[in-house]
Amino acid sequence: MGTKAQILIIEDDVDTSEAMKLTLESQDYTVLTADNPRDGIEKARAEKPDIIILDVMFGRTEKAVGFDYAIEIKKDKTLAQIPILMVTAVNIRYPNFGFSPQADGDYLPVDEFINKPAAPDDLISKVKSLLKQKTSKWANWIDEIE
Repeated sequence: MGTKAQILIIEDDVDTSEAMKLTLESQDYTVLTADNPRDGIEKARAEKPDIIILDVMFGRTEKAVGFDYAIEIKKDKTLAQIPILMVTAVNIRYPNFGFSPQADGDYLPVDEFINKPAAPDDLISKVKSLLKQKTSKWANWIDEIE
């Protein structure tokens, strides 16, 4: 049997992070967590996870900085190949925001989206799909736009 896949969750809500962690650990994945994007990116550089699960909104400002950090991850040549699963409640919190993964996803270097709260079966399914993919479809994105 091969080594266990390692997944990094970057999520500031402790309950959400813990729920995703327990769900993924029940599938025998190794799960790392970070409660802010800065620490998450540093942990990703140190650990080289197989997948990064990244929240969209962080902190009390409720700004959608997760989009910016997804771009930062893909600009880093040591991280660009890691698939990103973005979790979001942005349309629930702000129905007029109008974000659509189907329409807007082509502009963000994210491999998959999942709504928060993530149903355990959906989370497991998306993680398994990304693990089969192995490398982010956005791995060479920064080279293509420069």
